[in-house]
Amino acid sequence: MSTQGSAVAVTGLGVCGPGGVGVAALWEALSTGRAHRPPITAFDATGATLGASGEVPGPTGGDGTWRALDLAGTAVSEALDGLDGAVRERVALVLGTTDPGAVPPQPGYCAGELAPACAERTGLGGEALTIANASASGAAAIAVARDLVAAGEAATAVAGGADAVTDMAFLGLNSLRTLGPEGCRPFSTRRRGIGLSEGAAVLRLEPLGGTGPGTAGRPLAVLAGCGMTNATGHLAAPGADGIELAVRRALADAGLAPEDIDFVNTHGPGTRRGDTAEIEALRAVFGPRLSSVPVNSVKGVLWHLQGGAGAVEALTCVLSLTHRAVTPTWGAEPVDPVCDGLDLVLEDAPRPMPDLRTALSVSCGLGGMNTALVLRRA
Repeated sequence: MSTQGSAVAVTGLGVCGPGGVGVAALWEALSTGRAHRPPITAFDATGATLGASGEVPGPTGGDGTWRALDLAGTAVSEALDGLDGAVRERVALVLGTTDPGAVPPQPGYCAGELAPACAERTGLGGEALTIANASASGAAAIAVARDLVAAGEAATAVAGGADAVTDMAFLGLNSLRTLGPEGCRPFSTRRRGIGLSEGAAVLRLEPLGGTGPGTAGRPLAVLAGCGMTNATGHLAAPGADGIELAVRRALADAGLAPEDIDFVNTHGPGTRRGDTAEIEALRAVFGPRLSSVPVNSVKGVLWHLQGGAGAVEALTCVLSLTHRAVTPTWGAEPVDPVCDGLDLVLEDAPRPMPDLRTALSVSCGLGGMNTALVLRRA
């Protein structure tokens, strides 16, 4: 499948995660490589490959009954800053998640209720949709919201993803030997699996041309194209073909060619199969030019935000476009030879890119659920 529609403006951002609460805290964390990853205390992780997880430092509001809802509410509130109640009544909300709901289960708390519950908490009266596309959920939610805005079905939409670290997810992945003792180390020969994190990230989307309530000023960026695939060849093993097709669809949707892309933010989970499949897909799309396109992954800092991963990575692309810089791929060294010829950003500070105009963000989920987003500078 691929999405259809036109470009929309990104007019607001909201985020919380192991890098902190707020956009400024996220950029600082990605620039310095520092994040909050304490030992797990919420449940018994004794004997697990990894005994820590990424956590949001400090309070996030709510009563703690449903952690993913508290995190989503924090991010959505930041993205809505400046919009009054009358405007919020017309704002749609699309959230991706893998979280099953409150733990222990309670009436009214399930994954499908995340967006409606968050809309009620933040005063949004438009359509509320929850997307479950594994690790690509947050990016898929952004693609769906783009279509709502481009089609005129929503004057404004807030979209992204949120997830908490639950015993079900953590211990389940541990039993599958998916967790690594050092957490995520994208593209490194020392990678042995992923580390889980909690967090939420959203983009506020409105039509281009100043017709929405937040576009009176200059947009932060433009969401130019989206591409999605459900290329299920194997439940756990990613396929390069499906990733490649999602990227090609996003480029076609944006009306751009591979040579128009200045920077690629990868899913980069820090698993051998995942990293290799993604690199193969990018080489197929970009050919020899890939060696001159800066590539990074933020998971070495944030670890894996599950359903929120694609959203925080799209948000990171917006920040790179506004700062005109690309943050490092922390934890990647020593780099796997499979990356030979790749311009992997390995500096110990953001790499300045004064001419940065377009970015590609790639998200991959179990079962071959892939989403690619193309963003450009406003």
